[in-house]
Amino acid sequence: MAWFNALLACVSLGLGLLHLVRLATARRDGRPVAGEAAHAVMGFGMAAMFSPAGDPVPAVVWIAAFGVSAAWFAALALRTGSTTDDAGHHVACAVAMLFMLSLGLEGTAASGSGHVHHAAVGAGAWTSVVAIVFAGYFAWHVMRCGDRFAAARRARLALGEPVPAGGPVDTSPVDIAAPVADSAGCGHGGAVHEGRLAALRAPQAAAVAHLVMAGAMAVMLLGML
Repeated sequence: MAWFNALLACVSLGLGLLHLVRLATARRDGRPVAGEAAHAVMGFGMAAMFSPAGDPVPAVVWIAAFGVSAAWFAALALRTGSTTDDAGHHVACAVAMLFMLSLGLEGTAASGSGHVHHAAVGAGAWTSVVAIVFAGYFAWHVMRCGDRFAAARRARLALGEPVPAGGPVDTSPVDIAAPVADSAGCGHGGAVHEGRLAALRAPQAAAVAHLVMAGAMAVMLLGML
């Protein structure tokens, strides 16, 4: 399975780089900077965990990064309410990464290795239950993002449908970006119509990235069982 872990490491690294691009243009596009930064760190952290060569970053750095992310978005969710943005999803992501890092540290202590492994060594029954719960959440998030991405695509296609001859014309505005860039944590900000790297800055790119990232998280958690 080394090749599979290497593949997922490359995919996660690509997701981190994608969110770095989106982070650089976040203010210009009206997207939350903290959200893009959290997703970028998430992608790089997952790549380090999947990498068969081991994690080149000290564990304390990852723990600090995801600890700050969890505290930041937990405070944001309590202050504004989880229905106004995807703060709750960021908290779940950060806590899941901290959970895996804690098990990796236990595995490091048990094996005497200098690297933190993404798989648990000698994990007890309670860790399996927690891993299954987190994996179920991320699998559900994959389906949720997929549904919203499909809804956005249907909305775009609806604009191109011909109007029947003699039929009424609906002049009400259609919000194309809303099904993706909503409070579900599946996208950030409105549609980007022009400019450099417009495709990477679009909410559809974020929706696909979040879907793939959640799927990779589910695979990583299930691999700990």
